[in-house]
Amino acid sequence: MSYDERTTAEAVIEIHFNLYEFRDSISKYTIVSDDNWQIISGKEGKYMTKEFDTYGILMYPIETSEDIKYAFSNKIEKIDKFREALYKPRYWREFITIMIEGNKLYTSPDLGLQIFNGVDLVNDIARSKGIQYEDIDDYLRISIDLTRPLTKESLNDAMERLSKALLLYYRIKEYQEDVASKLASQMLS
Repeated sequence: MSYDERTTAEAVIEIHFNLYEFRDSISKYTIVSDDNWQIISGKEGKYMTKEFDTYGILMYPIETSEDIKYAFSNKIEKIDKFREALYKPRYWREFITIMIEGNKLYTSPDLGLQIFNGVDLVNDIARSKGIQYEDIDDYLRISIDLTRPLTKESLNDAMERLSKALLLYYRIKEYQEDVASKLASQMLS
């Protein structure tokens, strides 16, 4: 948790899939208030946190739009789909950082996604679902169209599309590596 280039977004949200890791990561912060959202403070600034039965959320800035706060105050219904995508030996992640800016939700660079062959072809299909794989300088981000004001339902829909886009990304990478390995074995034997 640190303020960096992500502070230009309307809201930065970390979704932690392991509550023990989440509690440990915020344990060094001071609790300022504890209402619907817990406000914590540290040397980097103030954050909003909220726990659900299987995950935790950290959000900043604390002046985030009310529709975003409200939407994330409700349990994300298909949170386990993220575990399906991110709990893999090579790609293991305990949390995902997403950002919201206007009518877009997108992944942060810390996810480490890379451009893949055929991304334009995939985007031609994904565009109709409000999903795009975008080449931003040296990394790939997944962008999801949002309906604003954000509601519980529209957030659940956007998060489901994001989890599917992540699953698709990792499957494409696995298939490309598998094809490359098989082709190399065939051609070089």
